Amino acid sequence: MNASSVQIDRRAERRAARRAENRTEILDAAEKVFGANGLRDGSLREIAEESGFSTAAIYLFFDNKQHLMAETLSRRGGELIAAVRREAERELAPLEKLHRIVDATASFFEERPNFRRLLRHVRGGATITGPILAEFGSGASARFDEVMGVLASLVREGQAVGQIRDGDERALAHLYSVLINEFVLLTSSDDAAVGTLTSAQFHALIDGAFRNEKTRV
Repeated sequence: MNASSVQIDRRAERRAARRAENRTEILDAAEKVFGANGLRDGSLREIAEESGFSTAAIYLFFDNKQHLMAETLSRRGGELIAAVRREAERELAPLEKLHRIVDATASFFEERPNFRRLLRHVRGGATITGPILAEFGSGASARFDEVMGVLASLVREGQAVGQIRDGDERALAHLYSVLINEFVLLTSSDDAAVGTLTSAQFHALIDGAFRNEKTRV
C-alpha cells in the first residue's frame, strides 16, 4: 500500500470515528429527551437543541423519529444483555448468578438514569428487554429471546443440582425478569404511595421465590 492510500485510509477512519461520535451524542440527547417527555411528546427539535445538531443533521443519521426511538432503545438493550451474559458465565452456583444479575441490572440503570426514566414511559407491564422494545426495533424480539434463554438455562441448571425450585424454567425466568424490572422502576419512582425495597430486601425476595425449599437453612 502506497503513502497516498494510507493517507486516504486514515482520513476515512477519522471520518468514521467522528460519525460514530456524532451518532452517540444524538442518541444520548434522544435518551434524555424521551426520558423526560416520553416517546410521543419528545420532539426532534428538542433532541436537536440538546445534542447541538440541527434537525436536518439528525436525518443524516436516522431515517425518522421512529428509527431514532428504535436505536435509542436497542442500544441499551444490547448493553444490558451483555451485562447479563457476563454474570451468567461466572463460575458460581446458579442461584448466586441470579443474584449477581440483580446487582448488575440495578447498577446498569443507576448509571443510566435517563434510560431508566425512558423505560417508565414505555413499560406497559413489559419486561426490560421485552415485547415493548419489539414495537420499535426488529432486532429487539430476538434480543429478548436471547436473554430469556440465558435466564431459563440458569434456572434449569439450578433445578438440576437441586438449588432452584421446580417449575417450568421459561415461566420462572419470565417471572424473575418481571421482578427485576419492577424493582428497577420502583427505585426511580417518586410516588411515595408505591414505595420501594432496599437491595437486601429484594435479594431476600428473589431467594425466597426461587430457592428450592428443600435446601433452605
